Amino acid sequence: MSDPTAAPQPSARPASGRRPGVVTAVAVLCWVVGGLELVLSILVLVLAAVPGALPSTLAGSLFASSIGYLVVALAYLAVGFGVFRGVDVARVIVLLASLIHLAVGLYTALTSEPIAGILSMGLAIAIALPLWIGRGAAWFEIRRRPRT
Repeated sequence: MSDPTAAPQPSARPASGRRPGVVTAVAVLCWVVGGLELVLSILVLVLAAVPGALPSTLAGSLFASSIGYLVVALAYLAVGFGVFRGVDVARVIVLLASLIHLAVGLYTALTSEPIAGILSMGLAIAIALPLWIGRGAAWFEIRRRPRT
């Protein structure tokens, strides 16, 4: 028999109308990381065009990384509102952008900036994972079901 005085346990399945905090956090991370990566990748691309602004040994790899980060930034910025509203396609696009983000982070870590690459890979995981496990995944699943 259950104890009526016991504190209620939080449900693993959120109500369909209430967006879990992790989903809100991911949407905000998409906007913040997308904005920062957009500005920084454009800055590096501009610097790569100026002769002597970047070390010649790193210019090529930084240029390639910046193109990858620019693509990821645009994807994150584009789908942030979709994640916020619970659009399942936005969740899939975030996953694909995060996989690209992981690959670019690995490339960056191996070719030019190890710490920046590792941080980038961590951000990619922090953005994608909460949408596919736990409360985030449950919320998207509830929203996908047809209402009867």
